[in-house]
Amino acid sequence: MTDAQTTKTETKRDRVRRLLIDPLTAWGFRKPGNVTEAKHAKFLVDLADGLAYLGDDQLVTLREFLKTKGEGKDRRGWPRMATITPLAEAIAPRPLEEIPVIASWFGSARGPQALEEGTLVAEFQFLSALKRPPLREGDWRRIRERAAEHDSSKRVREDRVRRGVADEGDRQWLAWYAQLEARAMALLPVTKEGAA
Repeated sequence: MTDAQTTKTETKRDRVRRLLIDPLTAWGFRKPGNVTEAKHAKFLVDLADGLAYLGDDQLVTLREFLKTKGEGKDRRGWPRMATITPLAEAIAPRPLEEIPVIASWFGSARGPQALEEGTLVAEFQFLSALKRPPLREGDWRRIRERAAEHDSSKRVREDRVRRGVADEGDRQWLAWYAQLEARAMALLPVTKEGAA
């Protein structure tokens, strides 16, 4: 057996432990006094799983942000998930596809209607950014305005491509839009016609 065969592959959970949890524990973070060992162990597993979408550099950045967020009298208790999650979202928003409740709501209830209304990408962006559905008229107005901007920009840029006068910015925008649209479409239910 070679060393490569005996070396264990690092899991996403292991990577979060190596880059975030272990260094913060060494920094002085400990189990809060009002939490059982079992509950704290589960918290650390949930934390590792919940932050696995972050890249290595992003985990290091989050680690630095969290160093000053200890809880308790001595400020050494692990911060709650409610403290950690917004900081992680500020560094890199969690992909909508990794939030099952929101993704399934968008896929089953709202996504097909948004597709029909022409607001699919704009609504997907709203959900990705805010991690909640649109609730107020202002939210819906913002989505409709963004969808209109996307539609106009897409038509202008596609026309430039057809005429051979598109620049790199046009091509990059169209690729960005196509990627967002594909992610949103992937959440929609497959219809019998689409499956055929």
